[in-house]
Parts: sequence; structure tokens; C-alpha cells
Amino acid sequence: MKDVDVLIVGAGPVGLLTAYCLARYGLSTHIIEQHDRSKQTLYGRAAMIAPRTLEMFDQLDLLDPLLQIGFVVRGQVHYNKHGERIEVKRYASSNIKDTFYDFLLLCRQKYTEDVIHEGYKRISGQSVHYGTKLLSYTVNNTNDHPGDIDDDYKVLGHLQPLAGPTTSIRSKYIIGSDGARSTVRTLSPITFSGSQTSHHFIRIDALVTTNMPLARSGVVGIESASHGSVLWACLDHHITRIGFAFPPTLWAQKGAQLTQNDVVAEAKKALQPFSLEFERVDWWTAYSVAQRLASRYCVQERVLIAGDAAHTHSSAAAQGMNTGIHDAVNLSWKLAGNIKGWFKEDVLDSYSVERRGIAEKIIEQDTIVATLTAGEVPERYRDDPSFERSRVLSELYERNQTLNVGLGVSYPADGCTIVAHNDNKLDRLKESLGERAPDVLVQRPGIRLPIRLHKLLKNLGKFSLILMCGNPAKTAASIHAWHEYLCRPDSHRRYQADLFQEVTIINMPNERGSLVEKLGMDDAGDAYFDVDGSGHERYGVYDDEAVVFVLRPDGTIGCICALPDTDAIISYFAGFLKMGKRSGGDSNGDGEIARGVGTTGEVDIQVPNLERGEH
Repeated sequence: MKDVDVLIVGAGPVGLLTAYCLARYGLSTHIIEQHDRSKQTLYGRAAMIAPRTLEMFDQLDLLDPLLQIGFVVRGQVHYNKHGERIEVKRYASSNIKDTFYDFLLLCRQKYTEDVIHEGYKRISGQSVHYGTKLLSYTVNNTNDHPGDIDDDYKVLGHLQPLAGPTTSIRSKYIIGSDGARSTVRTLSPITFSGSQTSHHFIRIDALVTTNMPLARSGVVGIESASHGSVLWACLDHHITRIGFAFPPTLWAQKGAQLTQNDVVAEAKKALQPFSLEFERVDWWTAYSVAQRLASRYCVQERVLIAGDAAHTHSSAAAQGMNTGIHDAVNLSWKLAGNIKGWFKEDVLDSYSVERRGIAEKIIEQDTIVATLTAGEVPERYRDDPSFERSRVLSELYERNQTLNVGLGVSYPADGCTIVAHNDNKLDRLKESLGERAPDVLVQRPGIRLPIRLHKLLKNLGKFSLILMCGNPAKTAASIHAWHEYLCRPDSHRRYQADLFQEVTIINMPNERGSLVEKLGMDDAGDAYFDVDGSGHERYGVYDDEAVVFVLRPDGTIGCICALPDTDAIISYFAGFLKMGKRSGGDSNGDGEIARGVGTTGEVDIQVPNLERGEH
């Protein structure tokens, strides 16, 4: 019988990325997919990758291949039912700010899955077990043999390959990323409540020709007289996605007997007054909208769900895959630290609280968007004589734009990994707690070419400590306090884990001289120059102050500490880290940390050193 850290059921983007992240953090996984890949629908499904998701993929070293494949979209064109171009305030692809990925990338799900799968194989040496179904699983949370490593494999899963006998596998956790009809969720005590609308929608991916102006400009919205709000989106490899509401009367006639010819004919009507001809159809689907939310994302201490297994909604705002990717990134570092024995249980518990809260917001928005897209009037607008579908949609997208592109996703302070401290000097910065850390441009010493901060802070499952040190000529005392903290026996460096990466950002020109001389220290991690002060400004730090930002592995700001006080950082990590301090952790007299233990002089590190290509 095989033993693994985590059994993952479902190999869509969410399951694949979870497996990839866990492998990147040094854990063993076994991922199964009940569909035979050779017979599975290869095209269609999710296509839009939002800016924050692009940032996440970049920090996970997965983005470059996708950029080579996908269609970059900036802005949106809109036509009314007469074929006249009209201006709208804002859509998801318009006026994206505060990121260097100020665009949407349209790339069919097959290619996203392929890129993540190749990364998973490269790191883990494993592959997805396609054509393998989860039959059942049991969880034994009794502690029969305390201290016995084997006793931590609490989950027993029973699997059925397409060919061959039933097999069993033991794991410490099981994750259901197996879609809206999740077997993992169905076999658990988790309820999946919500509503099913009567609206039916069509999506077609095809090679087409049309006389519509700007047809290959990216995303086009068309107000159809008969089919609601029509989506036109340029995809990879010259393909176009067309989406529209299917007329209820026709659905009542056709229903399950709907054919590709029926769908193509309706698409032509939906695009009127423009012409539309199909050269090839790669994929099409008809679906109804169900807005559902799981009661919990974790049960029995060992069973977790993510992606569509946890929440479903329409594709109107293209939130499905992106929300699932955020689930995977949020869950993976918490689960890895839990399995390694680094974190208290509260850290893993926060996955459900944080991600379920975001899903609630998305579903609340989607109930209105889906009704508008179907060509109907939401209940709250039925008595509004000035109601206009395109205007209401535009205003709704404008209010929720940062949420829809992922950049506005934030989590409340929880006293665990997002902690607010009572410091009057930080009042102006407290709003950034729980938010994504901004990406800013810095320069390496001597090299006057900018590099993005996010590019330096790869997602390796580590916490990042960013010292925005201002101008050292004005903050020398605070920088010295940071140096003293790093040498203290209760600093974060004393924990027995490779769980931290440190960066110092200096607010001054990148001219000449030595970093050691400028900072008065040489052990604050790699240092970079914020030559025009824009990075400090974006983080809200003045040039006469030094502030430390602690970023969780998912890039969320978890703690802010104004130097010279460092107690906030000490209490922050003490609040959820439970592994022991490094043995022999006293200073060696030169202000450097003595890290050696045993005969090798090295600490036992469990995270793979990906910078050196070790797996």
C-alpha cells in the first residue's frame, strides 16, 4: 500500500496547481482524475486568466509558457443591438491599475493544465493518474500510537483505475478539487447549498469569420435584441469564444436534444446585425447557472475541498478558475506547514474562513450579473424606469473590478497570520494588512535596470520580510535596531526551518559605494535600490522611517512593524509557529548566526532548494 502526504482528487487547474505547490514545498502527492485524458474534452472550459492570477503564476515559475500561448486583452469594445459602437464606463479588462500585468490573458484551460502538469512532473517526478476514480475514503482520527510517524496517515482512500483491480492508498490529507459534482465532498458531511436558476447559456469555441469591426481586438460585448448580453472573446490559436443566453422557449423545445447545428444557428442570430460564419467548432456547451457554496472547506480535520467543489457560479465574470487558483495558493502553504509540523492548527483553519468569505462576495455579485447577462431585469431594478442593461452591468463591474481581477482580494485580521498591532505610527498603513503586497520596481546594486519586487520574491512556501529602510542617512538608528533584532535568540532566524526570505529596499539613488557601508550591516538579506522613492511611496513609507512588512507565502501582508520596535514581529511568529528553535543558535561573536548542528554543520531543511534545481 502506498503512503503519501496528500491525495488529490481531480486534475483540473486547481488540483494540478495544488499538487505543483505541495511538490515545490517538498511534500509527496498522488493526484487522480477519473476522466481518461485521451477521451476528455480537451478544449473549452475556463479561459480568462486575471492579473492577480498572472502574478501568482509568475511567482510560481509557471507564467512564461502561458504568455507565449495566450491572447493579451486590454480594454473592451461594446456594441448595442443596432451594431453601433457605444462607450461603457468599465469592464474587467479596462483601466487595470497597480500591477505590471495590466491585462487579461485568454488561454483555453487545456493549455493552462498542460503547463502546470509539466511543472508538476518536473519537480515531483510524478504524473497525474488519469482514468482513476475515487470509490470511497475513511478518516481515522484516533491517536492509537502517539509519536508513531505511520500513525499520521489518517486517510485511507480506495481507488478504481480504468484497467486493473481496486487499489488503496494512505495519506495524511485528502483534497477534493473534483468539480461541482465532487465525490470527495459528496462522501463528506459538507453540504452544498444554493440556488439553481432557470437561465441557460451557450459557449462555443470556434474558428469564425465576421464583418464585425475590431473582431480580433480582444473582448467584445454585444447587446443582442434576442439573446441578452453576448460575449465575444479572442482566444489562443485564432479561436473565438462566443457566449449568449439561450432563448427559454427554444430551450423548452430542444432541451437535452440540443445539437451543434442548433447552437451555431442561434449564435448567428445572437450576433446580428453582424454576419457570422463558422469554419470549425472546437467545443460547445449548454449549461444552467447554479450559485452554490459549501458549508465548510475542511471537515474531519483531514478532508479539504477547493475550486468548484467548494463554490459554483456563472462564468459571466470569469471567476471560476481564478477563484479556484487562489484557493490552491492559499491552501498549499498552510497545508505544507501543517504537515511539516511548523504551524499551529489555526493556520490551516484560516483557509476555509478566508476563501469562503471571498466566494460569498463573488456569488453575491454573480446573482445579479447572471440575470443581466440572460437579458432579464434583476429584482432590485424592476421598478427603475431608467434601467439600462449595459449601464447597470458597467456600473457593477466598475464597483467590483479589483475583486474581479483578483487585485482587490483581501482578508481580515484574524490574530493568526494577519495581525494588527497597536502602534499609532502605523495607523496610515493598517489598511494594507490582509491585502496583496504591491509590486514595485527596484534596482540591483550598480545595475540601473529595474526589476520587479515580485520577481525577487518567488513563492517557495516562505515568509518574506521586506525592510523598507528609507534613506539610511536618516534611519541609521532603526536599521541598527533591525540588525540587533536579527542577532537576538528570539528572532525569526532562530526557528528550525527554512521558512524565511529577507529583502531590504533602500530609498536612494543607485550610484556608487558599498551596501555594507550604506546600511552599516551585511546580514539583512539581499538589498535593492528604490531610486525614485516610488516603491516606498506605494508602501506608504516615508524616507525618514524604516518599516518591516511581513508577507505570507501567498503574498498577503500579514504583519507591519515600524522600527526600531521589533516586538510585533517576535509576537507575530510566536503566535502560530510551533517548531523549535535552532540548536546552537547563539551569536558567534561577530554578529553572525551560528547555524550548524550535528556533524554536518547544517540544519535539517525540508523545503527543496529550487534555486539550485534540487528536488
